Amino acid sequence: MKISHWYLALDLGTGLGTKLTLFKGLDQQKSEAVLKIEEYGGSFDSYTNAVENSIGELLEKNNLSIQDITSAGIASAGILKSDGTFQLIQNYPVFNGHNLKEALEKKLGIPAAIDNDANAGGLAEWSILRMELLYWVFGGGWGGSWISRDGEVRFPSHNWDGKDESLHPTNEPGYVIPLNKLDLKNLFYEVHASYERFERILLDEKGESSLVGPFGCEDTIRAELILSGPGRCRLFRAIVGDDDFYERFLDIKESEKMTDPSVAGMYISKLSGMRVESAINTDRLYGKILALATREMLKRAIKDGMPKNIPICLGGKPSYALPYFGPSTQRVLGKMGFMNYLRPSVIDERGINANLMGAAVLAAKRAGDL
Repeated sequence: MKISHWYLALDLGTGLGTKLTLFKGLDQQKSEAVLKIEEYGGSFDSYTNAVENSIGELLEKNNLSIQDITSAGIASAGILKSDGTFQLIQNYPVFNGHNLKEALEKKLGIPAAIDNDANAGGLAEWSILRMELLYWVFGGGWGGSWISRDGEVRFPSHNWDGKDESLHPTNEPGYVIPLNKLDLKNLFYEVHASYERFERILLDEKGESSLVGPFGCEDTIRAELILSGPGRCRLFRAIVGDDDFYERFLDIKESEKMTDPSVAGMYISKLSGMRVESAINTDRLYGKILALATREMLKRAIKDGMPKNIPICLGGKPSYALPYFGPSTQRVLGKMGFMNYLRPSVIDERGINANLMGAAVLAAKRAGDL
């Protein structure tokens, strides 16, 4: 029987603020609201009070009361403890040590659930496909989750002890997967680019610590420094160097934004679509490096029982560039003997916010409806 309970979904992200919406079952998303960062206040308590007020306004707007809501789900950036306590949320450090799930349960009087937003995105994907899958999202870093056929997150990074070796590469791929510097130099050379220039860009942005990879290895860097939205921007800057030829294909305002990783990706994709060589080489290089990192992930995951052919679903804005970097990744993976295929997120294809949809799935699972 189809479940059509009301669920409250929250996405505590790193952008404008906290998004809130209502779901009727999992297939009807109602009106959305945003609690802006400037409305949070300076403490965890002021934030939860502001969230409670926003929820009340959202319910009133939809002619509902809290008694109509079965459960709530929260998708959040950062690392959580298994009881839902914030362990490490860098953008809102005042939240660390607090438990938003328990706070909302007390304020609202309904059951709630919380998980990392990449895990939530993976669960959203699973709720449509109903099959085992890998979910990746490229944003400020490279996040991911391995979702079982039964809709469980394999190897979540809850209760992290701070050691790289305690993280599974399917759950924190960008942070824990190393990229060998010698391999990178060879790949940069293939597109007539300088890896040393890329390192200089990295040093200017993030300092000396960025040149040290997982486990303190100085011969590697962390994958997310390349395989992310900012990473693709860094690659492009390293490839073009002082050559401004690409600017002929952009207007003045677009050219001025090419060093801003939050928007540069769409212009790199525009240049790739126009067959501008520097952008094409950026995405070829991105694809080859992604294939190297994917190989490391799959080797470990297969040892832990992952089938060799489950789909890899890509969400997040940089993944809109999949037509440009995807083919080179797919070719390299095929040569390595891996039959996994990259595909766009079905959630993104439907124009749904994956984090909010994932939060609704968390709420449904909390209520026992899944």
